[in-house]
Amino acid sequence: MPSRLMLPLMMVMGLWTSLVVAGDSTPVPCLMRPPQPQIHLPRQGFVRLEGKGISGECVDVPAQKWIRQSSGSLDLLVYADGPSGSGRYWNVTIGVAPKQHSGASRGVCLETSTVGWRTLQRFKNTPLAWLDDLDQDGKAELIVWSSFPLREDASEAEYGLVAWVYRPASEDSLVIDWGLSRRMARDLAGAYEAPFDSTTPSLGRLRTGAAAALKRFADERCGLSRPDVR
Repeated sequence: MPSRLMLPLMMVMGLWTSLVVAGDSTPVPCLMRPPQPQIHLPRQGFVRLEGKGISGECVDVPAQKWIRQSSGSLDLLVYADGPSGSGRYWNVTIGVAPKQHSGASRGVCLETSTVGWRTLQRFKNTPLAWLDDLDQDGKAELIVWSSFPLREDASEAEYGLVAWVYRPASEDSLVIDWGLSRRMARDLAGAYEAPFDSTTPSLGRLRTGAAAALKRFADERCGLSRPDVR
């Protein structure tokens, strides 16, 4: 073969090889499903997020019931009512307010489940936080706790716990912070890997599976189920 044809042939072969390798490296799906990556806040009043469990109006939260922390120019407020039922359901109301206001004047509400707590049962020896300054930048983030099945057709005892972290993107929206969400996943994986006394043999296998799933998400070794998240 003439030498002047060798370089183009090698380039084509290299491209074909890279495409094959890329095709074979598609990550497995993550077990957890992220909520909507952006929460849009109404200009006034409270609205229930579509597709997030129960329907109906948001509850009227008394001013003294809010958990409140500063997040830049606004304050974030959360009222988490739960857990209830065998699925450990929470009705969570999320609000924003100017710093001089005593309560939230607008926001959203949603339902979420922490049934994955059944396999975890211990995390930092404190109640689950819905607001926290996770990156220590002086601005609080919203934490939405959720659960994910550890196998197909999972029972309520076969779920893991995951946390999705949101931060204000503007006065009218909150967006998922993927870096902090993955950091929380690593922390939760560590909690699942910690020694735990149990008389139920299957619990150890479930905890190992939850830790592995959380680490795959934290290390970006699995694909999220929504095309609009990264």
